[in-house]
Amino acid sequence: MIFSMLSKTYRKALLKLYDHAWTTLLITIAFTYLVGFLGMLAFNEAVIIDNYSWWFVVTITTVGYGDFAPSSTGGRVIAGFIMASGIGAVAVIIGKLSELIISVANKKNKGLATMSTESHTLLMGYRQGSTEKVITELLENNPDEQIILCSEEQDTNPLSNSEIVFIRGELASEDVLIRSSAHKARNIIIHGRDDNQTFITAFAFRDINHSAHMVCYLNNEDHYNKIIKLPADDISLNQVILPVNVYLMAQELQDRESSTVIQQLISNLNGENLYRFDIDTSSNFSSDFEHVFFNMKLKYDAMALAIKEDKVVVNPSLTTPIRPGMAIFYTAPRRINDICLETLGAEHE
Repeated sequence: MIFSMLSKTYRKALLKLYDHAWTTLLITIAFTYLVGFLGMLAFNEAVIIDNYSWWFVVTITTVGYGDFAPSSTGGRVIAGFIMASGIGAVAVIIGKLSELIISVANKKNKGLATMSTESHTLLMGYRQGSTEKVITELLENNPDEQIILCSEEQDTNPLSNSEIVFIRGELASEDVLIRSSAHKARNIIIHGRDDNQTFITAFAFRDINHSAHMVCYLNNEDHYNKIIKLPADDISLNQVILPVNVYLMAQELQDRESSTVIQQLISNLNGENLYRFDIDTSSNFSSDFEHVFFNMKLKYDAMALAIKEDKVVVNPSLTTPIRPGMAIFYTAPRRINDICLETLGAEHE
């Protein structure tokens, strides 16, 4: 009985010491350093005293270079005491560091981390299968894209085998917006469990970030205007995606394989893709859609489909003037990063 009580008391004491391991470690090392110094002084170990700090570090870490060693029996006993203390200290340090690493990894996997990144992409809401496809599309054009996934339904990161950071919590909560660094995000996709959650999240996000490009998925097109009218630096930064497959079914019945054309244009993985090119507002570019259309095809093997000034116009008239500040939407096998304005407005053959 007594032995059992002593054993429990001893275990509790050890656990308390481990809970305050860094403080205990500091006190132990300081005490060992002082005892060792006084012991070497008492046994007249002059060479060790002259190089004591170096010798102490080498000895307590049990490295033992052997460049300095005690010559007296008493000095050797003191050195043995320091070595024994060092073995315990190293074990505690390794244990605490391992605990810290595991704790950080678990915290990240459970979505409890706080990010301090910027110019990243936020995915608000997880939909198995759909979210993975969206991420694949995003990374196809930009493999270095930093993506943060936020969800309240998932207990751990559903994409644990990827580099995607996971934040757990209510999408519109201040906690999630802060930990996901939402105020510094460059892009955000919101796909809530329903339209109400999507709108509330969009509203909370726009309260702290007016410059990011926001895309919201809605089930009901009647809620479209709620999203579009949220405050933003540019109205075009608020966009809504509706379940267009319903419309594609009707389109397919009227014009066979038209749905294949549309789906190819909106995918970054297969065939021709749809891209946007903005004409620099500081340029002196002046031309018309005829020159842009033919030069895009002749010089870049791309096809201009639409333009935007105040609003998007698909298949504009060839005489439509193209000016600085306007955007051109084109289809091509890949994004063209070196479009030359002089070439774009040149006379075509």
